[in-house]
Amino acid sequence: MLQKALKVGSPQPATSSSIALSAAGVAEQNYLRNWIAPILVSIVTILLVSLLLSEAHAHLTALHLWDDPEDLALAYILPTIFITVLFGSNMGLLSVLIGGLAAGYFIYPPEFSIQINRPEHLVELSFFLMLSVTACKSTAVLTDEKPLNRRLTRKLPWRQSVLPKLGPRTKHRT
Repeated sequence: MLQKALKVGSPQPATSSSIALSAAGVAEQNYLRNWIAPILVSIVTILLVSLLLSEAHAHLTALHLWDDPEDLALAYILPTIFITVLFGSNMGLLSVLIGGLAAGYFIYPPEFSIQINRPEHLVELSFFLMLSVTACKSTAVLTDEKPLNRRLTRKLPWRQSVLPKLGPRTKHRT
């Protein structure tokens, strides 16, 4: 009897509990896709940029080429743009905040502390945050405020209006 019920292709009646369970599964999947995955991707990209910046700063300082690490904070704009293109402007703004915290923690002295000692560094960090928000919103405008998965599935309006007017192509022979 159980084998008959599990037989492939046999229609099973949908009960209210199975519909509720499938709706809960879809809601959980949407929650993971819309919130958890973008936050994790933004944290991972910002940590990756932090690792690269710390290595670059260590090598440049060892070679006595450059001793000012505060200029490296502008590299945190790149993950913001990346996240904005992939997931939209809301997640981009979240990555701006995470990038600002990471810059304060990893870049500005004292290192590995959120505390900022000098007012110049606080002004630099606020300028960096304003620049990041501007880059995030500009990228969002360029991508029509839509995440990448929604942009790939949309239909282009010019194809709907122009192509039917052109009609089928015919070859003219002379």
